[in-house]
Amino acid sequence: MSTLISLAGIAASLVAAFEPGIPAYILCAAGFALGIVGGFLGGRVSLAIAAMVLAAFVFAVTDTGMTAILASMDVNPRNFFRTYDGLSGVIGSMAILLITLLIMRTRAPQAYETMLQTSDDFDRVVVGAGKLASWIFVPLMLIIFYDVSQRKWLDFDTSIMDTPFYVDSTKLQEMEWHLHATLFLLCLGFAYRADGHVRIELIRDRLSQRARVWMELAGIILFLLTYCYLIVSFGWVYASKSFEIGEVSAAQTGLSHRWVIKGMLPVGFALLFTAGVSAALRCVVYLFGPSYLNERSGDYAGTHHADLPKDVATNGPITD
Repeated sequence: MSTLISLAGIAASLVAAFEPGIPAYILCAAGFALGIVGGFLGGRVSLAIAAMVLAAFVFAVTDTGMTAILASMDVNPRNFFRTYDGLSGVIGSMAILLITLLIMRTRAPQAYETMLQTSDDFDRVVVGAGKLASWIFVPLMLIIFYDVSQRKWLDFDTSIMDTPFYVDSTKLQEMEWHLHATLFLLCLGFAYRADGHVRIELIRDRLSQRARVWMELAGIILFLLTYCYLIVSFGWVYASKSFEIGEVSAAQTGLSHRWVIKGMLPVGFALLFTAGVSAALRCVVYLFGPSYLNERSGDYAGTHHADLPKDVATNGPITD
């Protein structure tokens, strides 16, 4: 039952994103409250966090959310967001963090195990999205093969242009970069959870295990989550404006519905944000949790190189 309550909170915020006629601030408030109730009643913490984060985000970016409340108070929304956008984001994040910690306290003495369970839930979403997106390689390769073959064919016989098999090369090339961008964006979070992004090994690999985890946690909080929040916020506006004006390709024979590819920007960075939250939870468990959970939570305690000997990957290089 508690899980259904949290899911209802997520659904309310998703509905609010499309502004169906009910003010977003009402639906978002309901979604936020349902997420909290579901968490305190024993539901999965991952769903409670998702409901709160989604409600706060939709409230911040929709015209009938925070913008409508500011307008009703005779406050210019544009000036407010220009001045206090960062501060309001920090306040909202701290509120969600505080509520999450209170929910975790209700799970004592299994609070750290609950954190790992929550991290695993987020990982399933991120990894599942990455694996699903990997299938984009198939149509991408087929379109590239067809595009190249068709252009070479035209060098010898232009009659193909009068057949149903001919597709304008501009459309094919735009579809290629659309698919490539989608693949890249949807796999950002998956690559992070697989430790596939570049690191500064010259410094990091010479640190102790706990120092590596502290560095990871600081980087997540100060840079990763902050950057993802900004990209998702601006990306939502970027895509919604494109949808409102019915934006199409600048090329005369290009693709329509440009908002679809632009919408992948906030989706991709939302997945990376989710991966960052998952990694932060594991870092917290490793640093502050019981030692018997170190093996399960020590994803970022080892060195970056997957092909190093096991002792070096675990303990780092031996230095004089």
